[in-house]
Order: sequence, then structure tokens, then C-alpha cells
Amino acid sequence: MDIAAEPTPPSSVRDSLDDPYRRELLWRQSIDDIVTKTREEADIASKAHSVAAKKARNLYNLFGLPTVLIPVLGSLVSTYDDVPQLVITTLLLLTGLLSAGQNFMNFGRKSQTHYEYAARWMDISSNIQYEMAKPKQDRTAADVFIERLRNRTAALRAGEPPR
Repeated sequence: MDIAAEPTPPSSVRDSLDDPYRRELLWRQSIDDIVTKTREEADIASKAHSVAAKKARNLYNLFGLPTVLIPVLGSLVSTYDDVPQLVITTLLLLTGLLSAGQNFMNFGRKSQTHYEYAARWMDISSNIQYEMAKPKQDRTAADVFIERLRNRTAALRAGEPPR
């Protein structure tokens, strides 16, 4: 079954020009409310990612520090003749388990990713704060600003890790 596509007729120069009569959307209270709500959501998201980053960093330290200290302790303990081999084996096994857990969960990468998203959300919040501090006549056109804001927040939500 063949489908025939009709070619798009060429547009005239007049059709491709911007509408000279289009007026920019002015800042109204309803737009201020949307932008303020978005700023509050950005602040909440930034805080949540900061908390998640700190939690992941603490888990990274909790799993990582023993993997460094236990082998050192094991080598010191192994110099004594009266220490059972089972103790040294248990220490080395514990080191392997902690190391495997750290590598599998990848807490360092999770922490870094959350810190990056916390900064991105904070950047949105500060951009909103800066824009709202301007007199209305000096602000970016409201429709342009809220469209950019919507695109940035949608992109962040699509790629952010779970908090």
C-alpha cells in the first residue's frame, strides 16, 4: 500500500514574517503567582537534592573508610602470632563485602549527581528571584519568561535522579 504525500506549498514572504501586531504578554498577578510557585518548588527540589547528596556522601564514607582501614588493621594484627587466622580472614572478607557494596551502589556518583541537580534547581530559583526583583517594565516578556522556565523545569524533572 503506497501512501502519496502531497508537497507543502511554498510559503510567501509575508507568511514567514513575525506578526507585527502581536503584543507581548504583560506581567499580571496570575503570572507572578505561577512564577512564585515555581520558585518555591525549585527551592524544595534543591533542598531535597542537597539532603539526598549528603546522605549518599555519608554512605560513601561509611562503606569506603572501613575498606581502607580494615586491611591496615589486618596487616598490623597479622604480625602477632597469637591472632587466629579466622580473625584475619573475617576482616578481609568484611573488606571485600563493603567494597562490593560501595561499588554496586555507587554512592559517590549518586552524591555528585544530587549536588549537581541541587545547584541547577537553585539556579532556577535565583533566576526567578532576580527577574521578579526588576520593575515590571524592565522584565523579560512574561510569555517568553514562563516558557523558558517551563522548558528548564521540565528538562530537570526528566533527568533528575529520585530524591
